[in-house]
Amino acid sequence: MRDTPKASGRSTAGATDAVGADSATDTDSATDALREEILDLAIGPMPGWGAGCARDIMATLKSDTEPFPCVFAVAAAHKGGLRFGFVEDLRDERTWSVLPDILATYLSVYQSISRDTSLVVFFGSGGPTAGPDNDDVLSYEQRFWSILSYLHDSDGEPWPSDIPTDTDDPGWEFSFRGTPIFVVCNTPAHRRLRSRSNPVFTITFQPRWVFTGLEPTSPRGAAARKIIRERLARMDEVDSTPLLGSYGDPANREWKQYYLRDDASVADSCPLHAGSGRRPADITAGTVTVETSRAVAGESVAESARPARPARTEPAATGPFKVVVNQEQQYSVWPHGRPNALGWFDTPVTGSRQHCLDSIELTWADMRPRSLRRRMAGHGGAGSSGGAARVRAGRYGVVGDPDPAAGRGPVATSAV
Repeated sequence: MRDTPKASGRSTAGATDAVGADSATDTDSATDALREEILDLAIGPMPGWGAGCARDIMATLKSDTEPFPCVFAVAAAHKGGLRFGFVEDLRDERTWSVLPDILATYLSVYQSISRDTSLVVFFGSGGPTAGPDNDDVLSYEQRFWSILSYLHDSDGEPWPSDIPTDTDDPGWEFSFRGTPIFVVCNTPAHRRLRSRSNPVFTITFQPRWVFTGLEPTSPRGAAARKIIRERLARMDEVDSTPLLGSYGDPANREWKQYYLRDDASVADSCPLHAGSGRRPADITAGTVTVETSRAVAGESVAESARPARPARTEPAATGPFKVVVNQEQQYSVWPHGRPNALGWFDTPVTGSRQHCLDSIELTWADMRPRSLRRRMAGHGGAGSSGGAARVRAGRYGVVGDPDPAAGRGPVATSAV
């Protein structure tokens, strides 16, 4: 007689294992799909924790149950206008080097994305997750202004001539690469001002161009400000609206809106000294300025990833090197002290040239540009519609147009 109970038991166990395997496969597929979706909106490298941060903030901005106060960011989320950047470690200034390149790349294309657009940059904790640390609101405030100062000092272009350098002037606005930008910081330490709270330290950059036509005297501008104030009253425990002025208003100081403390107070004076210490636009002895040409309207981030040429040649580098990566997930080796060309971003890898090449050998398994991989897999995306970046891929890095002049392109050359 057949042992049907045992046979049935084996069958059930097999079915359970199969269901478990299918469930795990579905979960992995969903995770991979989310990562690819966020990568389409990312500028620069994205760490493992990045997709989850972007997903969570998108859910916050798109919430119907508790509408987020900033209607401009909400519109950007719904219209595909958000772009994301990631910095590995808020506490380690060495990892901040990717931030100027992220912001510069965004500013080269933002007008071709949407009138409703923002760049949201997440700062991790240096580990595999981006969980909140134990900093308080004032400590985060110090870090925020340190980051803005770092960006200011890293800018290779002069301060805009039409923007005052005095932060106490109502016409002052933070500027980078000649573009005035409204800046907002959210931290894990904010509790009462929930509109300024986020599980991960975050800075949002909104070019002033986004607000064109939304002046407080315009019907659309007045309506937007009314909605913002109504939503803030419902979300926050303290009233921050007295600090939320309008750009150019004689009584308004823009910097006060950048970082609000949890009791809706601000620092006594702006910690940033705009215009001081700014690098000149022209080359001086011993320094290098990199040209950063703007992308044409309609060009995707991936398309603009071709390295811009330095304004003049440099001596051949003999010191330490670094691995850089572009939007197409192509790698190259550059001298450690050289400013990155537009569309290229630092990775954590530095050292000898051979060490950098060995790292690329281990990392760059698929030589196809990311946009090509996406198209071959049947996916589109914000960064893939315009095709791959116009560069050649060699075994050890991206190879630009042949140029024998020292310092005129990526150091790595094709090994095949």
